[in-house]
Amino acid sequence: MNLIKDRTVTLLLPTLNEIDGLKAIFPTIDRSLFDDILIVDGGSTDGTVEFAIKNNIRIMTQLRKGLAAGVMDAIDTLKTDCVIEFSMDGNCMIEQLPELVQRLREGKDLVVVSRYLPPAKSEDDSLITAFGNFMFTRMIRWLGKFPITDALTIYRGFDVKITRYPEFQACLYGPVFEPLISAVATARKLNICEIPGDEPRRIGGDSKMSVIYNGSCILLMIVKMYCFKWLGLKGKVVVLAK
Repeated sequence: MNLIKDRTVTLLLPTLNEIDGLKAIFPTIDRSLFDDILIVDGGSTDGTVEFAIKNNIRIMTQLRKGLAAGVMDAIDTLKTDCVIEFSMDGNCMIEQLPELVQRLREGKDLVVVSRYLPPAKSEDDSLITAFGNFMFTRMIRWLGKFPITDALTIYRGFDVKITRYPEFQACLYGPVFEPLISAVATARKLNICEIPGDEPRRIGGDSKMSVIYNGSCILLMIVKMYCFKWLGLKGKVVVLAK
């Protein structure tokens, strides 16, 4: 397939005290794959910032509190067409990075590294998170009748235009925004694909997220998207067109 050679891609690395992951993972990343690499840091005190400076990695301190706000602030500064989110806690495997870049340059609007697309598996799921992922993914799938299998994972690449759509801006809420990226892309019937990818156990400690709070925020965003789509189809808010 022909590549869109002038389509540019940033590798975005959200960090908050991820020095163990940075030391273990970053040296194995092929930096030549990307037009830009940016760390957005939430106030690390463990040497993460110093590691970035020493290794000539562009870094910014997030302007607002929370992972979603930090990533959105970073996206607003980017000059590239697409962004790939990559977690430095060990949950993302570098083996999928070349294919992510290739698929984006082929014209995909959203490329998800799915933990639930065979033969991939998650070694980091609990019963609660696995159930939540299953339920929220099904709800998002029904928005656009697209058989997406993993709507919540951070490991994804997407065209930044998705974050500019009015329904994204209206429905964004809480500390995570990846499910909303999936919901908007599915509802608008954008060019989506998934590739299988394992989720290893994280490096350097437990997850920093609050399962109940995050889940409540995700549910609210999905409900708002359903309302937005229904009203849009009625011509009262916005038409969710391709």
